[in-house]
Amino acid sequence: MVLRTLPALSLVVLSLSAFGGTPGIFQGKVYQDQKANSGWIYVQSRNGMLRKVEISRARVVYASSVAVADRATNPALDLVQGTEVRITAEQDGAGEWRASRVEIIKLERNSGPATRAGSVKAL
Repeated sequence: MVLRTLPALSLVVLSLSAFGGTPGIFQGKVYQDQKANSGWIYVQSRNGMLRKVEISRARVVYASSVAVADRATNPALDLVQGTEVRITAEQDGAGEWRASRVEIIKLERNSGPATRAGSVKAL
């Protein structure tokens, strides 16, 4: 009985995954913060690969590795050049990455959360 249902179950799982985007998790440093105002950032991996990521609907959070004293009230304000992030995203049909979660792993700056009013618009 189990041998008969296994192929059918496999077919159902594969067909359901075809309807969703291609999920992915990748890590790197924010390459340019100028695009954050429009809801997009560039993330550069260790090997130099650059990905354009839409973050307008993503939840931006801090990892436990970021000290509470260094955190801004709005984590999106820390999406500036050099900040290390882990992105959870899906690739759409056009190959664009659409993030659902942006986790800030390491801040580029070494000081506490200064007033960053002009650096990046809140998302």
